Parts: sequence; C-alpha cells; structure tokens
Amino acid sequence: MFFGGGGGFPGMEGGFPGMGGGGGGGRRKNVDTTKFYTTLGCEKNASEADIKKAYRKMAIKHHPDKGGNEETFKEITKAYEVLSDSSKREKYDQGGEEAVDGDGGGDPADIFAQMFGGGGGRGGGGGRKKQKTKDVNQPLKVTLEQMYTGVTKKMAITRQVVDKKNGVQKCAGCDGRGVTVQVIRMGPMIQQMQSACQECGGQGKSFKTRSEREVLEVVVQKGATDSSKVVFREKADEHPDADTGDVNFILKEQPHDIFKRKGADLYIERDISLVEALCGFEMELTHLDGRKLIIKTSPGEIVKPMARGFNPLADSEDSKTEWETFEDCDCPGVENVARAETNDVDVLKDACEKQLKRKGIDVGAFVVDARGASFKQCTREEAMEGKRPGKGKTMYVISDPNAKKGQRMMKAVKDEGMPTLKNPFIHGNLFLVLTIKFPESLSAENQAAIKKLLPPAENAPKPGAAEDPSYEVHFVTDIDPVQSFESNKVHMKDTDNAYDDDDEPQGRGGPGGAQCQQQ
Repeated sequence: MFFGGGGGFPGMEGGFPGMGGGGGGGRRKNVDTTKFYTTLGCEKNASEADIKKAYRKMAIKHHPDKGGNEETFKEITKAYEVLSDSSKREKYDQGGEEAVDGDGGGDPADIFAQMFGGGGGRGGGGGRKKQKTKDVNQPLKVTLEQMYTGVTKKMAITRQVVDKKNGVQKCAGCDGRGVTVQVIRMGPMIQQMQSACQECGGQGKSFKTRSEREVLEVVVQKGATDSSKVVFREKADEHPDADTGDVNFILKEQPHDIFKRKGADLYIERDISLVEALCGFEMELTHLDGRKLIIKTSPGEIVKPMARGFNPLADSEDSKTEWETFEDCDCPGVENVARAETNDVDVLKDACEKQLKRKGIDVGAFVVDARGASFKQCTREEAMEGKRPGKGKTMYVISDPNAKKGQRMMKAVKDEGMPTLKNPFIHGNLFLVLTIKFPESLSAENQAAIKKLLPPAENAPKPGAAEDPSYEVHFVTDIDPVQSFESNKVHMKDTDNAYDDDDEPQGRGGPGGAQCQQQ
C-alpha cells in the first residue's frame, strides 16, 4: 500500500497524528489505474472472459511474427498477465502499475503459447509448445444416399482418460525430479549415476488412467464429399502433460449401383432404342432421396451426338480402357505374363495401355495383392472363366467390349445433382449417358418405309454406277481402329534401321543421344 509525502503509518494521510504532515507531501499522489485496460481495449468493469477475448485479439494483431511491434506486444502481455489474475488485478486497481511491479512477470512468448497452444516464440527460441496426444483417424462408410440427404450417425469410442479421483501426484520414488541418483563406490572413489526414474518413467509424477466409453454423434452434412473429415476436438486419449488429441471420422463414399458422382454432378447410364432416339423417350428414375422422377425429352426433340470430334487414338478419357473390379477374387489358372512391384491401380492400368501394349501384350486382367500385381494375357472370357475366390486380392477385368457398341449420347436434367456442401440449396446437374441400341437388321420393306419418313440420303452414287463394270463394289464391316493400328505397326518399321519406341534416338545435344548430322 502506498502513502503520500513523508511516509506515514497506515490509515494516516500526512504523517503522525496531530502533526502538519511530515516533510511537505501530506496528500496521496495520483496513480493511473486505467492504462492496462486501455492497452487491451476493454472497460474497467470487464469480466475475465472479456479480458481474455481482448488479449487474444490484440496479441494476434501485434505479435512480432505477424509484423507487429515487439515492445507493444510485451505491453499487451503484461497487461493481460496482471488483469487475468484476480489478486494482481485488485492491487493494480488500488495502486496502479507500481503496485504490481514487484510481482514479476512471465515471458510474453510463454503466455502467448499457453493461450494459443504454442508457437509464440521468435526464431525458435521462445514459446514452449505443449505436446499433443495422438489423433485417432477412423474411416466411416457413408452411402451416396446419406451424402445426398445428410445423416447423423452414432459412433461409440473408448479412450483412456486421467483418473481425476486419484489425481496427479508427485512421484515418491524421485520426489518429483524425474531422475534417481545412484551412488557407486569404487575403492576410494565415489561415483554418482543419474538415470530416469523407473516408477514414473522420468515424468516426475504419477497418475492413473481409466477407460471411458462415449457415444459421439457424427453429423454428415448434405453434399459431403469422399475423404472429408468430421472432427471431434480433444476426444482422443488424455495425458496430464499434453493437450488431448482429436478423433477424426474420415468419410468413405460407397459405390452406388446406379449413380456415379463427380463433384456436385451425378451420372447415370441408360440404353435407349433407335425409335426413342428419333421420336423421344420417357423413363422412370428413383432419386437418392426417394423421389420418383419421370424424365423425358421435349416434343419433337431428337437425341443425337454432342458436337465434338471422335479420335479413337486420342489419349482421352473416352479412349481409355475400362475395367471391372472384383474384390477377393483371383484367376490362378490364367498364366502370368508380367509382374509389378506396386499396387497403385492407376499406374497398373497405365502400364496395360502403354508399356505392355507396346510389347505386343494384350492384358485382359490383372490381380492386385499386398505385394504388387500380376498381369494376365487373356481375353475377358478366359479371365471370367478362371475367376476364383482369393482373399485379400482384387481382380481387374477388361470391360465387356459389347457394352461400348452403339453411339453414346448425353442429356442433362438441371439442378437434380448433389447438393453443394457450402449451400445445400444449390445442386449440381444430373447427366444421362445414353447408348442407342440399334436393331440388328431391317427388312427391305421397312427400310423403304423409313426412307420415306426421313430426310433424303447425304451420299448417293451416280445413277447406274452400281452396274458399271468400271466401279468396284465393297461392303463395310466392323473393325476396331486401335487393334488395326497395333497389328500393322510392326509392318511400318524400317527393318534396316529398326528400333523400339522406347529406344528412339535423340537429336543432336539430347541427353544420351547420338550425334547425328547429314553427310
């Protein structure tokens, strides 16, 4: 407690009773008891929560690592250290800054680290970051229907928590030091050996844990995506000297029999007849939320290919080989032609389409296990005939080529895709991937009747050309252009200067290339 002037006794303002005030300063001097509140930007009657909130805001804004002034940061931290302690705050409110100067102060970086969980030091020298117990990552299977409508799943967890009944106690074996000292006599010499305490594992304290079971409600939001996380803070195992880790439920989207998802868009595949393509179609569909839809074309609309070119040799998604997946299956009776030491499916598919095909190996199936993958040179029919159960193995079989016959079309139903995560009232689109099923043949009478209904032919020879002996008549057939290219590639090489595609010589100056020049 401070007094004015010449040092009177408590309760007296000038000096001794009945005296004129000893030494010229009978009045108590004015002290500033508002500075710390102003520094934090809060009122004098602010609650502890308000003071803490104000410090968070000011400390982040003025932290040196964020470009703030170091002296200002220290003033903010000192103000918080005093006002967040009820006894220090009482002293400050009575006697100002001088009243609490003797109480000492902590490192501003340490206080910041305690408030924000570490990371307050500069240059690696400040802010002791508290350790955190290990996070728990738990996969959670979710259907596409649940991702469309949203769902809450109850999941039970069992974790180790500190037994607060017995509390954390100082280790009796090391008296809280964490180490024990053993004295060893060797003749006249005495040697001290220091080692971690066996009773507490070097922690200096003892505590007990117990298993605690808790049921968590995992909220899967509308429009949730595959591999996204639902996080429960501080629900992992506890430790008295560490922050508690999190429990993360990682959503795993399950394949759907009808719908395929790409972002917020949905895709379904349907077959339509030539009549439906020309005269319109109507189809029923049960949506992911259970609604019954009737999808149809507008009157007079014709389903036709989208305006884009088709190149069977282009390296695009449309030209890539499609594969069917069979879990826990193998085809041991089909001979292996190659082995890969990876189980990355995308890499294996790429190898089938490039490296192996260049060597003339047509892979009809490959089997993936924990050690790698085996490639099978066979047809789809041979692979399916040899399919057997194989635990822990996944069999990939080339898709049925007949499924690609016909001309694919695409139509869309606006706003009938998945809800978006940030705004579930906004939806993607639903795309119909249509395959026209052409009739195997038509009678001459039906062809003639159809010709009368359709626009005239674009191509027609000169009258009488078919009977002219100077013309050759040829009939079209079906040939796979990719197979045609591959089968004739061997005949396109210069046999006098042959080399494989992978060994193609580089030009002058290329890495490892031959120095070529014209003679």
